Amino acid sequence: MTEAVEIDSALTRLESVLATERVALMSGQIHRIGDLMSEKMEATQAVDALVARRHPGLKSDRARFRLQGVVNAAKENALHFKAAQNGLRSLAARVGNFTQDSYVGAYNSNGLQTPFSKATGNYLKKA
Repeated sequence: MTEAVEIDSALTRLESVLATERVALMSGQIHRIGDLMSEKMEATQAVDALVARRHPGLKSDRARFRLQGVVNAAKENALHFKAAQNGLRSLAARVGNFTQDSYVGAYNSNGLQTPFSKATGNYLKKA
């Protein structure tokens, strides 16, 4: 494989994986990120191997421009992933608070509603 083809192949593969990852993140398909991890690692390792051996073709302006694009895409995807994580944490907190803030429709001796978390059962149905 020629130098230019080797670099182009490795960068194209990594760019493709990052683009697929971005589409998944932007469309809310977070579950697909895990499926892409092994492919992303392999593509990243291929590019990393080229960098580690100081492949002469990486010195071209085109290769540097593409590498900068890969770095920018990875950073952007990381921001989108972090936003998705924050959204999932918020959802989990809201669901957790939902049960804590719910009431059973019964009242205590002070006339206040009984929280669902303190319900002990033995309530009579309204006839």
